Amino acid sequence: MRKIIISFCILFAALSLQAQSVNGIRIDGGNTPILVYLGGNQICLPTTTCFIANLNPGHYTVEVFATRFTRAGERVWKGEKLYKDFVYFDGRGVKEIWVDGRDNIRPERPGRPDQGEHRPGYGHNRVMNDQLFQTFYKEMKNEPFKDDRMKLLNAALAGSDFTSAQCLQLTKLYTFDDDRMEIMKIMYPRIVDKEAFFTVINTLTFSSSKEKMKDFMIGYGKR
Repeated sequence: MRKIIISFCILFAALSLQAQSVNGIRIDGGNTPILVYLGGNQICLPTTTCFIANLNPGHYTVEVFATRFTRAGERVWKGEKLYKDFVYFDGRGVKEIWVDGRDNIRPERPGRPDQGEHRPGYGHNRVMNDQLFQTFYKEMKNEPFKDDRMKLLNAALAGSDFTSAQCLQLTKLYTFDDDRMEIMKIMYPRIVDKEAFFTVINTLTFSSSKEKMKDFMIGYGKR
């Protein structure tokens, strides 16, 4: 009788697992061994296919690097970056990402990402489009905690640039100058139209806050 009960429990567990739908992001490197990073964290050892299961709906920064298979105890080699994008996953099914030439791979911007220089038309293909930004804005607005908002914002900045108008909209999520200035300072390196950033600064309440932000921009440009 005990054996029958145990067998039934095993069968029930197996059927339950089959009934559960698997969802997540699948990254296929074809014949190329790859390393996959999600939100800056390595999530797999060298492999040709990596599946990130049971993700919550939301935006994720996905980076894929070429690598080679290693032996036990050998250090993992991180090679050329093959893919980087700010990916939205709706929580349903499997989102496929191909990085062996079958997908639209975005090139990295030349130079340091934190350079203060702005060149007209430079990097505009990385600006978050209006439709995606509205989705991102709603997610930011719905986050009840400041730390969670900052994590979401930093994840977005890792894969996208923004306009001054978009930054302005995000700063309006906050009431106090200190919070707004924090958003401005984080986003400023990724603003493509820095000549229009004065429109963001002018929304600050106090003259002292505006002066602090102007000093920040001047100091940033000298880096």
